[in-house]
Order: sequence, then C-alpha cells, then structure tokens
Amino acid sequence: MDKSMEEKIFVGYGFGRFKNDQGVMQSYCNVFMLEDFNGTENEDYHFGGKKAVKYRCEKPEIFANIKFGASVQCYFNSKSLISYMVPIDNK
Repeated sequence: MDKSMEEKIFVGYGFGRFKNDQGVMQSYCNVFMLEDFNGTENEDYHFGGKKAVKYRCEKPEIFANIKFGASVQCYFNSKSLISYMVPIDNK
C-alpha cells in the first residue's frame, strides 16, 4: 500500500544484480531525483543549487516510460521504496 506522495524531477536510474556479502546474487533498482540542497550553511559547509538524490525503487517498469527531466509524482510504499511514478504536465 502506498503511504505518501512527493513531487520530484527524474534524472536517471540504475538497476541490476550484485553479489552480496553472503555470496548470493541480489537485485537492486534505484532512481535519481533532483532536489534542493538542505541543511544549515556554516564556515565548513556550503551548498547551492540542486543535487541528485538516490531513491530505492520497487522495479524498473515503474520508470520505463518516463523521460529524463520530467517532473513526477512519486508514491512510496511502507518500506520507503518508490512503488509508482506519474509524470506531471507542467505546461
């Protein structure tokens, strides 16, 4: 069941399989979204603009028909994985 929705800008993805520490092949699926930097600047920490943030995603089919740079609504499941993405028409 989806638990929350956030608007983001879709800029990339990565999915596949890797061998975990136990030697078992494990699947992964990530998407990358642009977000504003946040936090408090100080003499040791400065930032500006936007950054790409990685989010875990349930499966590649979720973003298969979404173009890079599209504004999307992301729906998260109870495990904080993106379970559904819907493009937003920004006309």
